[in-house]
Amino acid sequence: MIDLQTVNVNVSRVPFFRFLNFEVQSLDSLHADAEMTFASPHIGNPIMEHYHGGIIASFMEATAAISVHPDFADVPAKPINLTVDYLRPGVKGPMYARANVTRKGKRIASVAVMTWQTDREKPVAEGLYHFLLV
Repeated sequence: MIDLQTVNVNVSRVPFFRFLNFEVQSLDSLHADAEMTFASPHIGNPIMEHYHGGIIASFMEATAAISVHPDFADVPAKPINLTVDYLRPGVKGPMYARANVTRKGKRIASVAVMTWQTDREKPVAEGLYHFLLV
C-alpha cells in the first residue's frame, strides 16, 4: 500500500519540489494527482502573471515520476523523453495534475499527464513522459 504522507514527506525533501510547492493529493499503482500552489517565482509573464511553461512541464514531470516510482527516496525514476503540448495559459491560481501510467515494464515506463486549473475539461497542458526505471 502506498502511504501518501510518506510520499509528501519525500516530496518536501527535494529542493526543486519544494520550489514547485506542490503536494500529492492521491496515489495508486497507476495514477497520481497533485496540486501546485501558485507563487511569484512561478511567473513567466510578469504583466499577466501567467505560469512559466517550464514550471508547468516540471510540475507534470514530477507528478509523472511519482506515479511510476512513489518510493523515490532511494533512487528516482529517470526521465528519458518528454513531449508537452501547451493548450492555454496557466493563470494565477492553483494548478492540478493527473498522471496516468499507460505502460510500465521492467525498465521503461510511459505516463500521460494533464494539468488544469478551474475546469478539468479545459486543460492547460498535456504531456507524455518516458522514464528509465533503475
